[in-house]
Amino acid sequence: MQQDYYNLPGIVDVRYLNPGDVPAQIMSSYVAGIPVSVFVDGTQMPLHGVGSCQAVEEHSNNGRVEKATLTFMTCEDVPPAGMLWMVQQASGDWFLIGRREPPYPTVKVQNSTGEPGGDRAIKTVTVEFQCFKALIPLER
Repeated sequence: MQQDYYNLPGIVDVRYLNPGDVPAQIMSSYVAGIPVSVFVDGTQMPLHGVGSCQAVEEHSNNGRVEKATLTFMTCEDVPPAGMLWMVQQASGDWFLIGRREPPYPTVKVQNSTGEPGGDRAIKTVTVEFQCFKALIPLER
């Protein structure tokens, strides 16, 4: 039986990749019980601290919708809209947020300035994606 709720508090690696780098109908494959793999590494985002990710199932219009939310901090520039996201939790498991077909995950960036003593400015990034299956476990 597949899980309907994920809480991934220890995100140690975050990467983004182009939608064309993942197989078509990846969500349908997962729902059908086919192991899902992504064969590209993507571009790693340097993390400041440890991120978190969760997926919650919601019921809307007599249907099931899952909403995934990834939050992390970085000092680097955030990629443009339309990217997919791969995350690795501390246990080594990988998950994909998004799919090849639109709509794509939305990204919100909150900038904060650094301390006068030399701390760098930090960006808090929140990635959200809502779909039938928004957070897909990956075989890597």
